[in-house]
Amino acid sequence: MLPQLLIGGLGTGCIYALVGLGFTLVYRGMAMVNFAQGQVFMAGTFLGLYLARDLGVPAIPLLILVPAISFVAGALLEKLVFRRLYHSHEVFVVGAIGLGVMIENFVRALFPEPLPFPKIFGSGVYRFIPGVLFQKTYLWIVVITLILVLMLHIMFTYTRRGRALRAVAADAEIAGTMGVSVPRAIGLTFGLSFAVASIAGVLIGPLYFVSPDMGDMVGLKAFSAAVLGGINSIVGTIIGGILLGVIEATAAFYISTDYKDVFAFAILMLMLVVRPHGLLGRVVPVKV
Repeated sequence: MLPQLLIGGLGTGCIYALVGLGFTLVYRGMAMVNFAQGQVFMAGTFLGLYLARDLGVPAIPLLILVPAISFVAGALLEKLVFRRLYHSHEVFVVGAIGLGVMIENFVRALFPEPLPFPKIFGSGVYRFIPGVLFQKTYLWIVVITLILVLMLHIMFTYTRRGRALRAVAADAEIAGTMGVSVPRAIGLTFGLSFAVASIAGVLIGPLYFVSPDMGDMVGLKAFSAAVLGGINSIVGTIIGGILLGVIEATAAFYISTDYKDVFAFAILMLMLVVRPHGLLGRVVPVKV
């Protein structure tokens, strides 16, 4: 039974990691937290639902189309909304929460009831080892997460645009003096954060009924995963998400499903007290 728990926890942890990457990307570039990330994840799920159910888009094109649309939406929202909130972290946080509420209520107006997501990855199961079965969707979740992490690594390490994003994350002022377009880099960062969250929504959709409030808890747990691993570390956020998913699945089985949500927030509080910069995060000196 333990291997099956680990597989389920790994799949859930990958979802937390992908949504958490949105927090990390924005925080690295702006040192601010976008608390609308959970609602972005939810909106991506419903966009995937519409395209798959009503337009018949299959899995692979769906995994390209949904993040592409979300990327454009994220870049536009950064230019039209978030860019006007950068003068204050408190204003940014409140604005992000307000945007999340608006997104959730907009989706609720279109889809007021929970709906089943099409089984775009198939409904079969795999036998990993004798006696251990898991749905195909979990394999898709893990494989797509690995591909995304590899693509992000290649982009940030070997492309000119990726190096520009890293320069802005390190010091936006100096990056600007070296010729980097800081506003364009930040817009790209928001686009990427929206894209990865929407992919997570499409991946997890076939496992559950989807509803407009599904992003609330996932967003908070993804934030906990980012804090656990280090909110300014991409690798740390991935590890934090997977650890959180496995811990949650194991605790739910051996203790009680009634308390599974407690562990995410207990870990968040513990890390904030003991190691605020996370397992792999770095302490960033404050300029004065």
